[in-house]
Amino acid sequence: MAQTESFKPGEASPASPADGALATRVSAALIVNTRSRRGRRLYARAQELLHHGGVRLEHRHPLRDPRRLRESVRAAIAGGAQLVILGGGDGSISAVVNELAHRDVVLGVLPLGTANSFARTLGIPLTIEGAVETILRSRLANIDLGRIGDHYFANTTALGLSSAIAHSRLAALKRWLGPPSYALVGAAKLYSHRPFHCTLIEEGRRTALEALDVLIANGRYQGGALAAPEASVESRELVIRVIKGPSRLNMLRAWMLTALRRAPGPALMERIRAADLRIETTPPQHVSIDGEVVGRTPIRASVAPDALKVIVGPDYPERRPAGAGG
Repeated sequence: MAQTESFKPGEASPASPADGALATRVSAALIVNTRSRRGRRLYARAQELLHHGGVRLEHRHPLRDPRRLRESVRAAIAGGAQLVILGGGDGSISAVVNELAHRDVVLGVLPLGTANSFARTLGIPLTIEGAVETILRSRLANIDLGRIGDHYFANTTALGLSSAIAHSRLAALKRWLGPPSYALVGAAKLYSHRPFHCTLIEEGRRTALEALDVLIANGRYQGGALAAPEASVESRELVIRVIKGPSRLNMLRAWMLTALRRAPGPALMERIRAADLRIETTPPQHVSIDGEVVGRTPIRASVAPDALKVIVGPDYPERRPAGAGG
């Protein structure tokens, strides 16, 4: 059986001539969440494009039940798949990333969801044709993952108002409206949302403040919007952005400035960069990973450097030089 190209953490560039043919040299699995916004409509098209591109699809799983994503990825890897092509949104990525972390298996992403924040971070085109072409070109990178307890995450973890939005039943609205559904539900939730006491503990330092929303970012996007432009999946640290209370109008001000790509000032937002920290809240808050609620505070958040091998898009920046820090 053909072997994937090996690349070690800290290598200068994964875009070697050998990478371009990886997708056609190895055993591949196509796993699509057909409950994602475009999954059912584009599964056959994805299969056709990959076949014509020379990808050897030895495992094909169109899944109506997203709860089967993890077991399907696990079974594909056990069956010898060296490239897992996952079609879906950020929730689909969140569902399977634990199975891919620290493995000699490459992830290819077909952005078929609503927000596709992870695909945006990786510079992957959002059209099916562009995403498949990205997989065929096979430009590889080792990227960091975040970690909340036993859960890895690729993009963001949230608590506060963002998690309350995720905790609402968005599925039908997302399929109907697409990305604007986040803003609509957010506006509705804002009326009943209350600030909470939040303590960030890092290396013995404690930062206590009244908060409305906390974003723990490995990637740059949340809900399809550029939420943490200073974050990087190769920085070996997380970016924590806290929108401060007590006024709920602070949420609207922070959202507006973020939408305009202007940085909210310190009166509105606290920013911390950390590789490992603990977050405590009073009262306890729901915690969501890439839009899926996984638990409640308190939590420990940490970074897992170079934990995921992934195919990145043409707009993804060149890797840091070997040995450079974040």
